[in-house]
Amino acid sequence: MAMLILVVGMLGLLQSINLAIEANMRNQLREEAVYVGERAMNELRGKGFDNISVGATSSETYTYRTYSVASKIRGTRRKYAVTRSARTLSTSAGLPATKQLDVLVSWTYKGITYQNRVTAPTSILR
Repeated sequence: MAMLILVVGMLGLLQSINLAIEANMRNQLREEAVYVGERAMNELRGKGFDNISVGATSSETYTYRTYSVASKIRGTRRKYAVTRSARTLSTSAGLPATKQLDVLVSWTYKGITYQNRVTAPTSILR
């Protein structure tokens, strides 16, 4: 009887360890996605206001080419899909005065797709 109680207790402990490892992995993947998104946003903002492409009208969004970023987490390579886009928020004298920049980072873990979005406005005085 004592062995049965011990086995049931050990199975419960092993299951909780398994859940903790999985939650930790999801958190590490999310942290890496935040890093990838921030890096892509900084690259986009570094282009300069006038070099950031936007849609022809304020209701249109210009989407840049989606690219893939590989990262190594716990000894395995993980891929993140990065999509950057920009649109006009406001105009001054017919020219964009404020643009909204968006970076969407997507990844898949255990068959489920996750996303992290980074959004930032950028303005210029005209």
